[in-house]
Amino acid sequence: MVTQAQMRATRRYKKRHPEKNRLYQYRSNAKTFIKHYADKDDLDKLISLAQEQKAKLSD
Repeated sequence: MVTQAQMRATRRYKKRHPEKNRLYQYRSNAKTFIKHYADKDDLDKLISLAQEQKAKLSD
């Protein structure tokens, strides 16, 4: 169980750091999709996209 003080602190953090919060949510959504819903074709496409993005960031 979470205390009221911890809940307030979490709300304050989320309000002050919206970009980080959005990034955490995107990451969580991607992991959930991969673990529970993606089929082989989806995974192949995601791997391809990830490799392209990694190459862009390496340049």
